Amino acid sequence: SIAGIVASVLGASFWLGWSLGIAESIASVIVIGLSVDYALHLAHVYCEAEMDTCAEKMEHALEVMGLTVVAGAATTFGSGAFMFACNLTFFSKMATLITLTIFFSFCYSLGFFSALCVLVGPTGETGDISVYARKLWARFGDRRDGGANGAKN
Repeated sequence: SIAGIVASVLGASFWLGWSLGIAESIASVIVIGLSVDYALHLAHVYCEAEMDTCAEKMEHALEVMGLTVVAGAATTFGSGAFMFACNLTFFSKMATLITLTIFFSFCYSLGFFSALCVLVGPTGETGDISVYARKLWARFGDRRDGGANGAKN
């Protein structure tokens, strides 16, 4: 969803006829940071939920973080909207980029990301990197001691 948000914002910038200059380059880094926020909040609550199915976990995540995501989007969008009144081109472009980023981030996180988690989201040990790390450690062990704790020779 992050790549989709960044592609949407940069595509909208291209559609507006902007060339990739210094302001757009600086803003693209900010776009990446802002686009992670809402999906990350939902993902955290989703992964910490102790429900059995993907749909139950996402429902819990939306109940816990949904209002926070909506409030965060509203306040950040509002702060970007105030910058439209600025006369400097940099600030008016930043206003456009911030509001577009928040709009797309909100839509992607509550739409695409939520639906994706319901369809193929991790449950149980699926997708848990620590499980794979423990399995690798048990298989190969600490090779510094000549393999004494590792796999059978």
